[in-house]
Amino acid sequence: MVTHKQAEDRVNAGFWIHLGCYIAVVGGLAVMNYLRNPDNLWVLWVAGGWGIGIAAQAMAFFSNREKLVDRAVERIDRSEERQERREDRRQERQERRDIREAT
Repeated sequence: MVTHKQAEDRVNAGFWIHLGCYIAVVGGLAVMNYLRNPDNLWVLWVAGGWGIGIAAQAMAFFSNREKLVDRAVERIDRSEERQERREDRRQERQERRDIREAT
């Protein structure tokens, strides 16, 4: 069972990692665009398109953080339940194999 704090940390990390990737990639592309073809600023299309996604995520992150954390708790709990069911099935299959090999 995941705690509220763990889910909150995961939501926070998700946003800040996404923002960091955006800054790093767009920054690198801007340098490449400036050095290779400064007359055609195609990097603005990348920055604008991806920026729309970042802006939407930032609005959700800063306005509905509790809702995002609650969803993360539910999602993580479901994932853990699925993993437990997989492990149970794996163990049952192994037990059946062991029984077959013993006979």
